[in-house]
Amino acid sequence: MVFKNISRIKSALPEVKHIVMFYNNGTIFQTTFEQSINIPKLGENLAGTLNHIRSLYEICNYKMEPYRKLIFETEDISVIILKLGEDSNIALFFEREEDKELRLYAIRRYISKIENLIDMKEEQLVLEEILTKEKELEKVRNLFQVNQEKVQQIIEKLKIIDKNENLEESKQLEKQLISLNEDSSKLEKEINTIQEAISQLRQNIEKQTL
Repeated sequence: MVFKNISRIKSALPEVKHIVMFYNNGTIFQTTFEQSINIPKLGENLAGTLNHIRSLYEICNYKMEPYRKLIFETEDISVIILKLGEDSNIALFFEREEDKELRLYAIRRYISKIENLIDMKEEQLVLEEILTKEKELEKVRNLFQVNQEKVQQIIEKLKIIDKNENLEESKQLEKQLISLNEDSSKLEKEINTIQEAISQLRQNIEKQTL
């Protein structure tokens, strides 16, 4: 599973500060970065880095596919990007060794360990994302159900209340009803969006098995 592999990498390589697993289109499906980081932008730039290298190879008339790894080293932090599956990649951010010989050894060691640790296939990654989406879908459906129950309760109250004697209460209930109906509409759209995403992921698996 994706979570298990990230945990294994962090345990085996304590030097690794952050891990990002992402698709070629820039979608990040797992990362150790906090939400304070612009995650979509992070994925977009990682994918863009690979796309720029592909363009470079095309300009030079070199064959790019399939790439295996990309290493970018700076003074303090270095990045290794490895290919996971047909459409997925992993980027590892780690602290650079000061000594040049140790640095080269560390990079080889990191790559060797990572390649041994990562034993997942593209289909497994998609299945993991489907499971995550399904849990998210169940949560939103539950919220929608609770919302609908509240709507029904207010409708029942409005049926029995005397609007002439309880004008203010009636107005408050109607406002609540409008707000709840707006929330229901948003939740319904969110449910449809998640269902479409799950359907697309399942289609991707079917394509891989053909």
